[in-house]
Amino acid sequence: MLPYKIEQGKALLAWKCFTEKENEKQPVVERKRVLKKTGQEQTFFTCNKAFKQTVTATGERLIKLYIRAYERSMAGGFRPEFDGDMPVLFINAVSLARQCNASDRTMRNHIRKLKKVGLISRYVFHGRNHDFELCITPKIMFPTDPRQVTDLQPEARVSPPECTDFPANVAFATTGNIEREISSVDKLGVAEPQAAMPAGDGTGNTLETSSAGHTGPQQGQLSAQSGPTEPLNARKLGTGAGGGAAPEKPPVRPEFLSFVELFWSYAKHVLYPHLEFDQTQDKLAKNAIWAGVYLGFKADLTEDQWEKYHLQAMERLDLAAQYYLNHPDKYPPMPYAEWVPDTGYFDAQNRLGFQKTLDWHTQKQVWAHQQRVSDALRRAKADFIKHKKGKAPKRLQAKSPLQLFKFHEDKIRRLGTDALNRFYRQHTIPNL
Repeated sequence: MLPYKIEQGKALLAWKCFTEKENEKQPVVERKRVLKKTGQEQTFFTCNKAFKQTVTATGERLIKLYIRAYERSMAGGFRPEFDGDMPVLFINAVSLARQCNASDRTMRNHIRKLKKVGLISRYVFHGRNHDFELCITPKIMFPTDPRQVTDLQPEARVSPPECTDFPANVAFATTGNIEREISSVDKLGVAEPQAAMPAGDGTGNTLETSSAGHTGPQQGQLSAQSGPTEPLNARKLGTGAGGGAAPEKPPVRPEFLSFVELFWSYAKHVLYPHLEFDQTQDKLAKNAIWAGVYLGFKADLTEDQWEKYHLQAMERLDLAAQYYLNHPDKYPPMPYAEWVPDTGYFDAQNRLGFQKTLDWHTQKQVWAHQQRVSDALRRAKADFIKHKKGKAPKRLQAKSPLQLFKFHEDKIRRLGTDALNRFYRQHTIPNL
């Protein structure tokens, strides 16, 4: 059984010792040059490096990212039992380039180098529009003696047998399909023009909250189409022509006021801890949240769907707070527009404000789904290997190969069409 956590210090030390030893193995080359001022010929010796500093830094970054992915997978209940059952890291060259302050082409060159030397023991490409998956060799992740790591070789991998027993008319899911499947809000259409938060917005109902562990739907196609309109509790207005008063709008649901209060209370805590807002500024901020984050509560959602959307919004606040924590030279603008319209952080039209966190949240859920699929496929492969050797758990060993195939097929079918197709490509139906 592999350990629950990886010691990052030992892994980085093993990688550093390996690169230094490889650099020391390079031959010393004698070179000559002529000094311009004196015309004297000078001899000097140089040694080319097997690993440039940038390649070494990319390897360190991948090790750190892989450790996070490994521990997330273990925290989710996955338990690898042998080296070939290691969790994988989903990453792409563009994201890696931003973290290493380089170009994506440079990252692709570095990855090819790291695959060649054996640091990356597994690499699976899923197309230009999807993240690729990779594993870091256990020799680096779990070194017995970090200073004695002298050899890294890519593991020889056997291609899975081709399976022709695929279901008919099976379509592969794309990243966009996954986003639509994990969303329960974007299937409800575009929201109507939003309304501003009503006056007297329940300042006495201030509550505290924490978004730890929240999960919610995607915002999807909910989008603001116009600026704030009349408050929902507008007074009756006379027509001026002897007619009756305009019908009074329905009262505001108290849970909507509570959502805005909770959101703003948490936003002040994580985004504006060093600022103090007076009563007028609080009202302007909550109006911006009402109209920009919750879109005036005009979408036709059930109570449960609104609750999930609120929890998703709280999760996005955590993502925004983490972004500013990682970029201390940046800070969030005011929650509402002070001078230029639609420039407040929570304004729906400000695509560089809080709206940007929707993309981050979507990508986070896509990555989580990819991780669940990869773990399920690896678990199925491990069970087949142990079943063949007679070492599977009793309840699985008692099954026939076909029953075991159906058992994992039913579990992976819940993860979507793309996961099921990958399962079919990984395993053929046993001969009866």
